[in-house]
Amino acid sequence: MDPEENEGVVSQVNPKTMTKGGAVSMDGQKLKIALMSSQTIWGGGEQFIWSLGRGLMERGHQIVWFTDPTSPLAAKIQTAGYRQFSVPSRKPKIRDLIRIRRICESSGVQVMHANDTHAVNWSSIALLGKKRIRRVAVKHTAFPIQSAARYNWLVDSLVCVSQAVRKICIESGITESRTTVIHGGVENASIQRTEARFSICEQLGIDKSVPVFSAVGSLLPCKAYHRLVEAAHHLRWHLPEFRVAICGEGRERGSLEKLIRKYSLEKHVQLLGFQADPSRWIAGSDAFVHPSLSEGLSLVAIQAQMLGVPVIASECDGLAEVLRNPYTNKELGWILRGDDPSMLANLMLDALHQNERRFERLQAAKNSALDRFHVQRMIGGFERLYTRLVGQDVAVSLRSGTASQESIESLERESHSHGGVRQAA
Repeated sequence: MDPEENEGVVSQVNPKTMTKGGAVSMDGQKLKIALMSSQTIWGGGEQFIWSLGRGLMERGHQIVWFTDPTSPLAAKIQTAGYRQFSVPSRKPKIRDLIRIRRICESSGVQVMHANDTHAVNWSSIALLGKKRIRRVAVKHTAFPIQSAARYNWLVDSLVCVSQAVRKICIESGITESRTTVIHGGVENASIQRTEARFSICEQLGIDKSVPVFSAVGSLLPCKAYHRLVEAAHHLRWHLPEFRVAICGEGRERGSLEKLIRKYSLEKHVQLLGFQADPSRWIAGSDAFVHPSLSEGLSLVAIQAQMLGVPVIASECDGLAEVLRNPYTNKELGWILRGDDPSMLANLMLDALHQNERRFERLQAAKNSALDRFHVQRMIGGFERLYTRLVGQDVAVSLRSGTASQESIESLERESHSHGGVRQAA
């Protein structure tokens, strides 16, 4: 069916599938939220918005999806049977922006969630003058913002996925009160590590006793996978049999392949390309390696911790919040310091040693990840933020005499439960 035929329809789960106690928002009102992503590849940001959208629908909120028609995210949404609308991510035409505006109006959207920079641009242009639709943007990366004025003017709230990202945003000129931190969340995957081990070893054509190191991420310069290839070159002198399996695709593939050939590592290092289910590779490996130079948070590192897999990573930006306990400062992974590939090789060797220190570190990392970065915590954080922003709008409308009867009744119910009308912040 052509989306134009049913533009006012929004995705909503069957009430029978709603989680207990999660069918309504915090003030008893179901929210109508638009989620927009302009990305054409699958990365941490796309996993983020996919998990968020599904979780919000399970809590009874109504979702309008806007995605690039060529993206893996659009394919997942279509497979799940959710309603979505196509928006060309890089060069939308005027009619595309008008269509976004019309769909949001007819669907009664209360919050527009823009998951990346292009989504912020296009949604803001499409909704110019629509002050009743609250704007939320998300900053996933630890790179400075080039145009802080744009965010200060166009966005009601900028969500940062880590404290490190928030610090960078404020240093870039974003008004501090406009920022908030909601850590990215990961679902606790129900994967049997033994089954995953057999599966990946069969695919690699090796015995299950051969050590396997996994890595997951786009092949980009900031991910620094050249460090991992060079570490494999050093590791070979201490560990003749091992495999490094890198899941991901990107523009650095050619240079990585050249480096692999330079060190004659074709047997030891394999570039597997995009994997629809990278968690299988993480769960089946002996250790997960993430040598990134810049990271807003890293959902894949968190997933490895939840699965009880050792994480070997550089302590950069938001990764530091994953690799250390915020209360005790104890290390929750094998931390790479400096740029020496031999040091990375030593950490990879150390992570294989079965001893009490390894067990304690893995258990502490798993507990920390489940407590601080579970997907339900993330969904709850966004739900509270959306509710607060929409609640401000209701309070302003009430004072100006333009609130709808439904909004007034909702506010009155809240005032009875809290002993008075809550004032807008």
